[in-house]
Amino acid sequence: MSSVIAVTTDRFAQEVLEASAEVPVLVDFWAAWCGPCRTLAPVLEKLAAETGAKLKVVKVDTDAEPALASRFAIRSIPAVKLFRHGRVVAETTGAQPLQAMRAFVAPHIPKDGADLIAEARALRRRGQHAAALALLAPLRGPQDTESAAELAACLALTGSPAEASAALDALPPVAQSDPAVHAGRALVRFAGIAASPDETDAIQSARVTAARALLRDDLDAGLEALLGAAQRNRRYATGEGRTDVLAAFSLFAPDDARLAVARRRFAALLH
Repeated sequence: MSSVIAVTTDRFAQEVLEASAEVPVLVDFWAAWCGPCRTLAPVLEKLAAETGAKLKVVKVDTDAEPALASRFAIRSIPAVKLFRHGRVVAETTGAQPLQAMRAFVAPHIPKDGADLIAEARALRRRGQHAAALALLAPLRGPQDTESAAELAACLALTGSPAEASAALDALPPVAQSDPAVHAGRALVRFAGIAASPDETDAIQSARVTAARALLRDDLDAGLEALLGAAQRNRRYATGEGRTDVLAAFSLFAPDDARLAVARRRFAALLH
């Protein structure tokens, strides 16, 4: 059964304009006699199958629906128009290969949670904290541990540490031991450190340097700064430094070879 439905004039408002408030709607203006239209049709079928509920694909027979063809100034077919929130946001003409149609719709396909988290993380690492937080707005509310951790980091970096901690505290008790939550709490901690530089204190200066590196995902530089400070100051190493270093450890993947080396090095510093 085809996943591309035929739309008539009397159903256009509901099937296209109103529906485009929820998902992008791609409209293929075509006709039975048009060879390029017949070439494009299976491409759009594949596109509809690939995108599933993220994109609605419909077709309008310009011979059967001349009013719609006139309304949208169809001069040649196949003509493809992409609707979002009731208006055309992109358009193209002619038979296009699948790769080209994927690229055509890609900027308008809603991102899922994993995509948003990855993009927000990339923005955070580049120091674009407000942009990262804005991107995560759809994920506020009930969350998994990954989204809660990234949201918390971005909240802390944009000056809302209390809200950041609350986002993690709101997760159920069973989630509190999740590595992503530990990493989120570490990022909140380092965001606070990065926001409180003290150039007159060598240890605090090292902590700020480390925190800024860790927040941009430069784990090697960040951990080296903390271990160096711990090596120079035993009081720091056995006190606040221990908490800093353990927080930094939580940012590494559990099977990262660097982690085992760093743990041995820190243990040697303490003993």
